[in-house]
Order: sequence, then C-alpha cells, then structure tokens
Amino acid sequence: MSYLIPSDEQLINALRIALKKAHTIDSQTLLRQLVKKEINTSSEIYGVNAQRLRKIAIDCPFVSIDIQSRKGDPKKYLNQCPVCESPLKKVKNLTIWGGEVTIQLRCSTCGYWTGKQKRVPIRYIFHYIPQKTL
Repeated sequence: MSYLIPSDEQLINALRIALKKAHTIDSQTLLRQLVKKEINTSSEIYGVNAQRLRKIAIDCPFVSIDIQSRKGDPKKYLNQCPVCESPLKKVKNLTIWGGEVTIQLRCSTCGYWTGKQKRVPIRYIFHYIPQKTL
C-alpha cells in the first residue's frame, strides 16, 4: 500500500483542526493519530511522521508545547536540541577565579533546556492557543 506525503501547509491545517477539537493533546503519538485522521480522505491516504509533525507544531503560533523529561546521562554531550534539532546555546557563569563555566544549554526555538543533569524528553503535551483576529 502506498501513501502520499502531505505538504507542510496540509499538516498545519490538519494540526489546527485537531487541536481546535481537542484543545490539549497529551502525547506526540496521539497528535499524529488525530492529524492523520483529519488529513486522510477516502481517496487519498497520507503518511504522517510524528517527528516532522512535532517540528512543524513548534513553529506554529497557535500551538504551545510542554516538554516533560527524565534524567539522562550527565556525561553525554549535546550540541543540538533533542526536540527540534536546532543548535543549543550555552548559558555561562563566571567562577570566583575569573573563569567561565557552562551551567545550562538552552534552545531558543522550542524552549528545551538542560543543565548538569541532562534532561531527556519523554513526553510532549500540545495545547491549542486561539488566534486573535483583527
């Protein structure tokens, strides 16, 4: 069985409809299922990738995402965000000896952050934000 790959615009429209109906969707898997249900018609079957959908949702002004995490390996080095794959910015602090130490890594795109104890994303909660019309 073959399927079509939806455009970003098709995914955004289906995402908006699914979130308007549910207001809050408490997992990426459920979000994928609901968007897939909205986008598929009887004549066209679309495949929806959960990671692609999450990255698109991050950039949508009508979506707010809460990222729940667990403790991860503190020795693991991160240079890109595990949520949206954007570069992480180092938040530094001065030591009493005049040196610098990195105290946190932050993503300016999605809001993910981690400190000395690495945080591994385990659940995404998607909220609908109604848009104001002028």
